Formats: sequence, structure tokens, C-alpha cells
Amino acid sequence: MTRQLVYQRIRNRIVELFEWLIECENEPPRCGMNELINSWEDWVPAPSPKGYFVDQGFTPMQSVFLVNESAAIEDFCEATPKLIENDAAAIALPQWRLVIAAAKPTLSAMKASTKMSEESDDRLER
Repeated sequence: MTRQLVYQRIRNRIVELFEWLIECENEPPRCGMNELINSWEDWVPAPSPKGYFVDQGFTPMQSVFLVNESAAIEDFCEATPKLIENDAAAIALPQWRLVIAAAKPTLSAMKASTKMSEESDDRLER
């Protein structure tokens, strides 16, 4: 497996995470907020090293959006206990609104590109 193919798969997982975040705008995920936030951290390092996203094939604009989303999620984490026990209270926080507000344009920017193949390098799925 090439590095490019790995980056394409990571990009697709990040797009899926944005979809999941937005799905949870007003209702916590069934698996809980801890799982949602931990899933983000599985794919996006915090803090992200300078140039991290562009080096992985994201556009400069997408990279800025991703850094902003990551910062919003970090702020949300700072406003919640290490282990979120009350998911409803967590999504009522103003920091959660900022996570969602950052996620929507980021998802739009990322979906403007076609989904990348997970089987071959540099090929876009149609």
C-alpha cells in the first residue's frame, strides 16, 4: 500500500467524521460523545503540525478549515470533563455549537472534491 493510498483513506474517514459530527448537532450519538470525540482524535492529531493536512493532499483551504475544526474540538474538550457522562449537557454547551459551526463549511469544502478511491492511488471514484 502506498503512502498516497493511505492518505486517501484517511481523507475519506475524516469526511465521514464531519458527517457524523453534523448528524449529532442536536442529539448525541448512540455510542456517546466520548466515542465521537475519540474517533476524531484517531484521525486528526491535536495539535496538528504545521502543513500536516496540505502534506496529505488536502487543499490549502481545506487545511485551514481542518485546523479551525480541530481547534473548536479542543475548546469543546476543555469545556467538558475528561469523561463526558452527560451527553445532553455536552451538546448544550456553546463550544459544541462552535464545533458544528466549523464543521458545516469544512464538510462542504471537502465534499466539493470527489470521494477518493480506497483501492488505487490518485483515482477518484465517480
